[in-house]
Amino acid sequence: MRYNIGMAYQVLYRTYRPAKFSEVVGQDYIIKTLVNAIRNNKIAHAYLFAGPRGTGKTTIAKLFAKAINCEKFKNEACDKCENCKAYLEGNHPDIIELDAASNNGVDDIREIIEQVPYAPMLGKYKVYIIDEVHMLTTQAFNALLKTLEEPPAHVIFILATTDPQKVIPTVLSRCQRYNFSKINLYEIKKRTIEVLNAEKIPYEEKAVEEIARLAEGGMRDALSLLEQCLAYNPDEVKLEDVEHIFGLTSTSEEVDLYKKVHTNDISEVVRKLREMYGQGMDTKRLAVDMIEIIKDVLIYSDQGKENLLSRVTAIEAQDIMKLVPTENLLKDAKNLEEVISREKQNANFLSYLELALIQMASTKTGVKAPEANRPQEEPVEKQPERKAEPVEEKVDSFVVEPENDLLLSILLDANRDLKIADQIIYNKLVLFQYEPDKRKFYQLLIGTELFASNKDAIIVCGKRMQADSINTKSTNEELYRFINKEFGIDKMIYAIDEKKKNELIELYKKTPAEMRNRPVYIEKYKIEEKKEESTEDRLRSIFGDSLKIEE
Repeated sequence: MRYNIGMAYQVLYRTYRPAKFSEVVGQDYIIKTLVNAIRNNKIAHAYLFAGPRGTGKTTIAKLFAKAINCEKFKNEACDKCENCKAYLEGNHPDIIELDAASNNGVDDIREIIEQVPYAPMLGKYKVYIIDEVHMLTTQAFNALLKTLEEPPAHVIFILATTDPQKVIPTVLSRCQRYNFSKINLYEIKKRTIEVLNAEKIPYEEKAVEEIARLAEGGMRDALSLLEQCLAYNPDEVKLEDVEHIFGLTSTSEEVDLYKKVHTNDISEVVRKLREMYGQGMDTKRLAVDMIEIIKDVLIYSDQGKENLLSRVTAIEAQDIMKLVPTENLLKDAKNLEEVISREKQNANFLSYLELALIQMASTKTGVKAPEANRPQEEPVEKQPERKAEPVEEKVDSFVVEPENDLLLSILLDANRDLKIADQIIYNKLVLFQYEPDKRKFYQLLIGTELFASNKDAIIVCGKRMQADSINTKSTNEELYRFINKEFGIDKMIYAIDEKKKNELIELYKKTPAEMRNRPVYIEKYKIEEKKEESTEDRLRSIFGDSLKIEE
């Protein structure tokens, strides 16, 4: 049992909070940079630690404050000098913490500013750690601004936030910024197992993996979730318990539900979904899990390697591949992503998930009405057979890779100066990684490289599945509108994989010099104001004009 001073119970995330830089999980580059800054005596006067919750911002801020005041620092604080002991006892007079979530007014900041000119009482530096700094009022930010601009040499500010977009630009520009990333699944799982071993509690590996997945990149969240599981069953961490506590469904159930969607068994899909909901299922989690399943199937269809699968087995992936074409898998992921984005706006999320699954079923062969509800057809006189008229094939919303001719034309007309200009803007995509409504564009392009630019188009290079996703018509059009609105760039974006890139380079080399720098016509999407879609319009887009809406 874990107790602190006074024999009070202490929760897991506090008990196992890192006490050294080497114990921090998942932020290696930040730790290395800060340690080098201390060793080389190049400490900035203000830092901004930005990133998702539970990723170590406040922990690293405290460790950094301890380390810069340590008298015998060598890659780690010594934990033996007077400063380190004062920190460990929780009463270091020169390390001051402020929670801006509850102390966000101008008077709270003025109180700090009044103390800034005074020299440290014990250590070399006086360190102010302001947590959730984005909660400060505009007046409080302005009051802090002057001190941040010209602080005394003995003062260091560390500002921590989960929402850096709300920090005013004049404050951002005066800080060294460190972007904390979500901790990967493997690191969270490894650390959780270390905690369970230290507590001598048996566990099922699948249960720990599910906890790590539920934590969504936050180590603190993982330990809090583990705490809930141990409160339910202190003797063992079991997958069955994790699923029961957090309203999860097993992967086999989710795979079975997804297969039913694509066998057009709509009545069974809706029945099963409502049954799972009645048992306490987390509907958003189900949608997220289905995207993970689709991702696994896409990876398996591309690579054929079982060791790359994280959710499904090779047999389950093969079963889904037989039912669903690759382009429909991408559409399904898009549908589920859209329904997840509506989760916070709609209390009745189950209905939207049902509609999404029905729409997914209709993309293959059309939704069939249940047999019991179909009207009996009157017998009709058999007509002589007539030769079928050719039917115009509907253009699918999935766009295959652009033709070589078009890509080669762009490459022949490409300009190095335009590429440099576009690269500068391309690098700014990182600014949107924490904005909920724009993060998807960052995630869509992360890992790709800008290959070529002309005045009307950009070619990016990435992995095959990533290129397919970018070239999906609806996604491509959304991306075009995004870069047009955010950066004022009126250019189409085409994506290729490494193989196509090498083919283009070879074609370029074989093209005569006189053919280069010839203008090429690029058809672009129209920029129109998008009207807000009514519920009736959305239902019609799914069920067609046959839908009858009662007055």
